[in-house]
Amino acid sequence: MDTVHLYGVRSTQYLQENYSDTQGWFLFMSSAADLRTTFLILFPLLFHFQPATGVKLVWVAVLGDWINLVCKW
Repeated sequence: MDTVHLYGVRSTQYLQENYSDTQGWFLFMSSAADLRTTFLILFPLLFHFQPATGVKLVWVAVLGDWINLVCKW
């Protein structure tokens, strides 16, 4: 488990040192991929135009959030 944590720390350091000028982009993507945005904005738009893609988006968002919570636990 220490190896996983060390990899996460090194990845974060690498991103901070080499991509510091793209902080705004990462913040935008983080807010755009948030579950609240997914359910309130992206899902209705996609479901209106392509229902199958909208349902897939919901499944990806739910599974991604679940995996995130399990990994943090």
